[in-house]
Amino acid sequence: MNEIEFFVAGTPVPQGSTKAFYIKKVQKVVTTHSNKNTDAWRQRVASEAQRALESGAFYEDDQRIGYEINLTFVFERPKSQPKKWTLNTKRPDLDKLVRAVLDGLTGIIFPDDSQVVRIVADKRYAKDEGPGLAIAVRKRRD
Repeated sequence: MNEIEFFVAGTPVPQGSTKAFYIKKVQKVVTTHSNKNTDAWRQRVASEAQRALESGAFYEDDQRIGYEINLTFVFERPKSQPKKWTLNTKRPDLDKLVRAVLDGLTGIIFPDDSQVVRIVADKRYAKDEGPGLAIAVRKRRD
């Protein structure tokens, strides 16, 4: 299997800013995220990825394989927003949405998100569907 597609239902959550602190007493680095919902969203992405993998083998532990990923983030249109506004130019930032997804897919779809060689991502308002995320991942071997 060289390509996999699946959908994650629910409102997409961005990665948020990451901060690391060193605690001298325990000699440990602690990493925190500014968005408390990020971990739950990444877990949802990971669960749907695992469910999609039930149909066949996709994961390969080969650092020479590259991955192309297409992401479409779908949000509910705010009721206060005029209908003539068609582009979703509001928060959250697209790059932070992508980072959360890549972290959720690491170790399940691909060994490391550094192997992603191409990303196509967009965010839009829902038309006749609910909020969520459509994901398509394709392997590249050159």
